[in-house]
Amino acid sequence: MDKQWSLAVRLVFLLFIVIAAVWLLQSLSWVIALILVSLLIVYILYPLLLYFKSRFKISHGLATALVFLIFLLFCAFTVSLLIPVIYFEATALAEDFPHYVERFQEFLSWVTEQLIILDIEEETREYIIGLSENLNQVLEYIAEASLQLIIGTVDFFLVLFLVFYLLYDFQSVREKGIELIPVKSRPLASEILSIVDESVGTFIRGQIMRCFIVGVVTGLVLFFIGMPYAFLLGLIAGIFNFILYIGPYIAAVPAVLLSFSPLTPSPLIVILVYVVVQVLDGIFLAPVVLGRTVKLKPITVIVAILAGGSLAGILGMVLAVPVAGIINGFLVLLKRNPAYQENTGS
Repeated sequence: MDKQWSLAVRLVFLLFIVIAAVWLLQSLSWVIALILVSLLIVYILYPLLLYFKSRFKISHGLATALVFLIFLLFCAFTVSLLIPVIYFEATALAEDFPHYVERFQEFLSWVTEQLIILDIEEETREYIIGLSENLNQVLEYIAEASLQLIIGTVDFFLVLFLVFYLLYDFQSVREKGIELIPVKSRPLASEILSIVDESVGTFIRGQIMRCFIVGVVTGLVLFFIGMPYAFLLGLIAGIFNFILYIGPYIAAVPAVLLSFSPLTPSPLIVILVYVVVQVLDGIFLAPVVLGRTVKLKPITVIVAILAGGSLAGILGMVLAVPVAGIINGFLVLLKRNPAYQENTGS
C-alpha cells in the first residue's frame, strides 16, 4: 500500500508540474515568440559574424556591431523600397475595394441563380448566399489587421534589441549550456548542438531564398499580365510561401477575388499563374533548394513534409524539413560511433 500511495503521489505531483509548465508557457507565449523570432534571425546572421572575425581578425564586439549594422541597413533598405509600393497599392486597393465588393456580390448572385437552376441542395445555396453577407466581416478583419500592424511595429523594435544581445552572447550561451552537462558527455553534446544549429540555420536561410524567389516571380508575372497591385500580391505570396505547398494557395485568395473585376485579367489566368508558380516551387525550389541546405534528397523532403502535415498540420509542415535534417545528422553521427561500426562489421 505504501508503494502504491508513493506512486500515486508522484503521478499527481508530475501532473501538477505538467499543468504548471503548460500554464507558464501560455502566459509567456508573447515573450517566447519574440525570443524564437530573434533566435531565427541570429541563426541567419551568426555565420556572417564568424566570417568577419576570421577574415579581418577583429574582436567579437566589433564583428557583432558590424553584422548588426548590416542587418539594420538591410531592414532600412527593404522598408524604404517596399513601403512606398505597399502604401500606393494598398491606398488604391482601399479606394477600389467597394467596387470589388460590388463585383463579387454580382458574381455570387449569378452563381446563386445557376445553383437554383441546377437544383443544388438547399444548404449549399444558403452557404453561397451567405458569402456576400459575410463581406462585412472582411472589413472587421482589415481593422484588426491595422491594430496588429501597430503592435507588430513595437514587437519589431523589441526583436532588434534582442537580436543584438543574442548575437553578442550566442556563443557564450552555448558554452554555458554545455557546461551544465557531465564532462564525459560534453563532446557528444557539442556535436548534437552543431547538428541542430546547422539544420535550423541552413533551413531558415534556404526558406528565405525560396520565398524571395517565389514572391518576385509571382509579382513580375502578375505585373506583365496586367494585374493591378501586382507587387503587393507578390509580397503576400512570398510571405505565405514560408508554409510549404499550402502558403501560395492562401496567398492566391486575394488575387482571385480581385480578378472578378472587368479591369483585371480573367480569374482563370490568375489561378493558372499561381498554380504554375506553385508547381515550379513544389517540383524545383522546395526539394532542391531546401534539400541542399539541409543535405536531404528531394524525396526525403517531400515525405517529411507529408508526414509533418499529417502529424501537426501547418506547423508540422513548416518544421518537418529542419527536423528531418536533425534526424539525418543524428544518423550520420550514429554511423561514426565505434560501437555501431563494430556491430555492422560483425
